[in-house]
Amino acid sequence: MTLHEFEERLRSGEKLMILDDLVLDVSEFAKYHPGGRFVIDHTVGTDIAKFFYGGYCLEDNLGPKPSFGWRHSNYARMIANDLAIAQFDCT
Repeated sequence: MTLHEFEERLRSGEKLMILDDLVLDVSEFAKYHPGGRFVIDHTVGTDIAKFFYGGYCLEDNLGPKPSFGWRHSNYARMIANDLAIAQFDCT
């Protein structure tokens, strides 16, 4: 999927995000995400790698600040792979 196609689908209301070279459809997953719908809703349309791999977190004001963001498990990676609907073409 090209950037143009990605943006067009976002404009049409699809809830998509990018992880590595995958385009994920998180429309249904948002209500099941262990970190809450907030995290999904605020990262739709973006590359989520920095959140997925623990570089950043969105929960800074919800309690004690973790020394690192949340690092997702191998199981979370399997879920992400299942949510993939296309390979992102960034060229």
